[in-house]
Amino acid sequence: MRNVIRKSRPLQAALLTGVALAGTLVVTTGPAQAATARCTAPAFYWGTRTCTTGTVAANSSGYFVDVHIWACSGSPWKVWDTVTGVTVASGKGAGQSKDWTVKRISGLYGSSYKARLSSACAGDQIYIENN
Repeated sequence: MRNVIRKSRPLQAALLTGVALAGTLVVTTGPAQAATARCTAPAFYWGTRTCTTGTVAANSSGYFVDVHIWACSGSPWKVWDTVTGVTVASGKGAGQSKDWTVKRISGLYGSSYKARLSSACAGDQIYIENN
């Protein structure tokens, strides 16, 4: 009887190790972290006033980024794929006295996106997020 118990212990240990590893894999996999990148156009600047956000990946399950714009009427903005250089959305500010303009850009499968204000007014803001 003792020989049977001794022989089954390595099998039990192997099964428990397999279950523990499987549990670890399930726990460690999941969606990418939510991220936000923003910028504000400077008050004093020589030349054309611009502002560029940091990089944000598209939402890993919905394949989108949201862009929030608060800019002078006519201030151009754009969002682009930093790997391909392709502009995925663009427009012009509605005016700082207005509420934030929010646009969802869908169908994004790239790894990183940035937003930019060009010919901006002092205090214009833009940010992108993936949550």
